[in-house]
Amino acid sequence: MKKEFSISLGLQQLPEGPVYLVSSEFEGKKNIMSVSMFAYMSGKLVSVGIAPSRFSFGLIRNSHEYVINVVDQSLIRAVKICGENSGRDVDKFSLTKLTPMKGVKVNAPTIQESPVSLECTVVKEVDIGGHVWFIAEVQAAQAREGYDWRSGLLLKWIGEKRFYFKLGKKVGKF
Repeated sequence: MKKEFSISLGLQQLPEGPVYLVSSEFEGKKNIMSVSMFAYMSGKLVSVGIAPSRFSFGLIRNSHEYVINVVDQSLIRAVKICGENSGRDVDKFSLTKLTPMKGVKVNAPTIQESPVSLECTVVKEVDIGGHVWFIAEVQAAQAREGYDWRSGLLLKWIGEKRFYFKLGKKVGKF
């Protein structure tokens, strides 16, 4: 039997989700932000939810581009740094010692150290109050040779506490 409890506690029971580094650029200003509000939509469409107060919000809104960079264990420190600092105040590429690489199809930089980068162009914005979802079409994809998607990380965020998990073993199929 299920027990009723607060909505906040109920939301904390949701399974872990992936965390990504989203890179963007507009008029020579580059930034990286940590993002857990990501959704694969369908076909070649993906989306990220970003609060208007974030520095990356303006870069993406004005350039209509971003890059989804997959995070593996080697990038945990960068996720923390990018989540705790604003691109208005610091150069996150320098601070994290990550390498911006020219995109194949977009002007937004990919991150060389990321095992997978998806270059995206925004096709629609959906304002849900508090965050805007930037729905985008993937224009190009690059993956490190030999990369295994099971190396990606999941993030569980409960209040101020954040935990990282590696993907587990297969337990079934449908």
